[in-house]
Amino acid sequence: MSKKNIDWEDEFDFEEKKSDNKDLLRFVGRVLSNWYWFVLCGILGLAFAFLYLRYTIPVYKIHAKLLVSDDKKGGGMLSSSALGDLSGLMGAKNSVDNEVEVLRTADLMREMVLSEKAYIGYFNKGTVHSVPVVEAPFHVELLTNPDSIERAFTLQVEPADEETIVLSNADTLFHARRDEPFALRGVGLLKITTGRVSFLADYGFRVAPVRTVAATFNNRLSVEVTNKNVSTIDLIFEYTSQKRGEQLLTTLIDKYVEGNLHDKNVIADSTLAFISARLRKITEELAGVEDRISGYKKNAQLADISEQSKILLQNSADFTRNLAEVETQLAALDAISIYLRDNTNLRVVPSAVIQQDVGFNALIQRYNELVLQRERLLLANTEDNPLVQNITAQIAGVRQDMIANVASTRRQLELAKQGQQQLANSVSSQINQVPTIERGYIDLARLQQIKQAQYIFLQEKWEETAIGRTANVSNSKVIDSPKAEKEPFSPKRKVIYVLGLVLGLVFPIVVLYLRDLLNVRVQGMEDVERLNLLPILGVIAHSDESDQVVVTKTSRSPIAEQFRAMRTNLEFALNGGKRILFTSSMSGEGKSYVALNLAISLALLDKKVLLMELDLRKPSVTTKLGLPAGKGFSHYVVRSEMQVGEIIMPSGVHENVDLIQAGAIPPNPAELLIHPRAKELMETLSQCYDYILMDAPPVGMVTDAQLLSRYVDCCLYLVRQGYTYKEQIRIPNDLVATNKIKPIQLVVNDVQAKGGYYSNYGYGYGYGYGYGDYGEVNKKRKWWQF
Repeated sequence: MSKKNIDWEDEFDFEEKKSDNKDLLRFVGRVLSNWYWFVLCGILGLAFAFLYLRYTIPVYKIHAKLLVSDDKKGGGMLSSSALGDLSGLMGAKNSVDNEVEVLRTADLMREMVLSEKAYIGYFNKGTVHSVPVVEAPFHVELLTNPDSIERAFTLQVEPADEETIVLSNADTLFHARRDEPFALRGVGLLKITTGRVSFLADYGFRVAPVRTVAATFNNRLSVEVTNKNVSTIDLIFEYTSQKRGEQLLTTLIDKYVEGNLHDKNVIADSTLAFISARLRKITEELAGVEDRISGYKKNAQLADISEQSKILLQNSADFTRNLAEVETQLAALDAISIYLRDNTNLRVVPSAVIQQDVGFNALIQRYNELVLQRERLLLANTEDNPLVQNITAQIAGVRQDMIANVASTRRQLELAKQGQQQLANSVSSQINQVPTIERGYIDLARLQQIKQAQYIFLQEKWEETAIGRTANVSNSKVIDSPKAEKEPFSPKRKVIYVLGLVLGLVFPIVVLYLRDLLNVRVQGMEDVERLNLLPILGVIAHSDESDQVVVTKTSRSPIAEQFRAMRTNLEFALNGGKRILFTSSMSGEGKSYVALNLAISLALLDKKVLLMELDLRKPSVTTKLGLPAGKGFSHYVVRSEMQVGEIIMPSGVHENVDLIQAGAIPPNPAELLIHPRAKELMETLSQCYDYILMDAPPVGMVTDAQLLSRYVDCCLYLVRQGYTYKEQIRIPNDLVATNKIKPIQLVVNDVQAKGGYYSNYGYGYGYGYGYGDYGEVNKKRKWWQF
């Protein structure tokens, strides 16, 4: 192994060293080494996805499409018919955007909920949760007003006997008789009609406030105009039952159509009633005039009228017709004015009674819309409600505008009447020359023409309005009836399975990441390389053997080969030296174990090796070798008369390995290590042995190792996987940087190979052997030991 050239005087830089693909290979290695966790978690993820799909209630989408007669876009259903010109008599023009807002209103949804009695739902109680059902073996009927439901209530129905059933939930338990009303607090009066009582088990029902159910359904309803070029509206309703969802959406559309026709018919009926009242009055007046003419002719015995009378009558008829039209319009204006000034009862204003300008028609349309909107709000609110008061204020403002418009129109008609009257007076002066009897007849005939013109005008308007009402159809048509999708919208089976598998595979990655993030100990060679700049002399794998000596003459195990590889690397590290110091950051990192086996490995080269137990505070080599305690280093330093030979003893593990014990534990071990006799001892031993291995205390705890560094040629610093703290790896680098101990090389101990990118690090740091190569073949593990 080549020695790294390091300038120990330079300040150390502990930045992470990376290769281009090292992180990727490390990640792949971690995944491959823990493949069974990924397989297990993937299976668990799929199992959880299956359970989720098994016990989750599916939600289906129900689609429907409406075609709306939008006058802005054309294509209305009446546009090509003979009655198309009369469609404007009944109210406002249609707009797709307006109809979308109508379909989204809570009032419309409330009507659907009341019609379908959707505030009562049934369910089948299962092992995990309750499943909604469309039909149950019993029927629940609410006998009181649905608005009396104040809170949601869920009850399970069970048979007690042939006539009695038990209603229960987590807080309530009571009995009720079949087909007989019973009161439920916060709900109202209910009656349950059942078939065979034996079928009631595991069924129940829910009662919820109408407003809550309507709000829930509104959230499930989507109303959109997907194509702005056509007047179609797409409706999407989400529900747990396909059949029930189609039924609910169909009812919603029916209620929308009914409401649309109702608004149109209200205006038409009001107009017809107004015209009918005027027709009755005009008919009576016309009949009276005709009776007067008949009596006049009879009394005057008139047979023919002279030619002059015909000419005068013809001229008078023209002016009379004009006056009649003005009088009719004035009468209509007076009626409308009286109608508008009556603010005790807000009603819709008849439309198309008189020929008005576009502005007045727009005011009537706006006024009628506000009145209808107020009536709808009063169905669920009082007149003190701010929304109702706001609408009432708007109605009052529009009414004032209409009254002002009527007054202005009346003034114009009065001026026109004066002009016609002047012309009529001119003709009357000529008629004065006609005999008195003929003149009287002309007056009566003129009055008859006025009343007859009024009658014809009102009769025409009545017929137009009646035809228009008959032609009233909804401004929307169902072109695609509600249909539910075959597959549920939620949950999506494929997505859930993929998500379950992905989460199952991600979970081990997260656990591994958090484990590495929260672990403060060295977990592998990557941690040593990342936090350290010193050379690594060797790597010792984890050993399951209880014997402390793993290196023998005949040993071919992988761990023995690792010690041989470290022995080879040590020859280059010593560079002719022979004294080696073993230390670490703390106790328990394997200094004595590595020193003992390395000594045997060196002795196998037929070298004289001395192992010195210099951990004077807590010696362990003697115990590991099973030797009795005797005289050692502390005795030699303290007793000046003692010779070196008295403290050297055979180790018992190899004939070329001797041992110097620590001796008696002294009160001042640091002082003994720098005693002159200690230096003398080191020089004497250097002349007698080829290698001297010193087992020192941890440098991270006491200063003994720093004191012994003056006697050695190389310091081996032990790092133990899964035991040494990551921050402690900086200690040997600091020692070298501050010239306290040098040179230092690391020995990584107890490395557990787990496969992947670093699977062979445990067997020689690139120079050792993997299982099944040149070392002993391990026994094959059983399948349950993977």
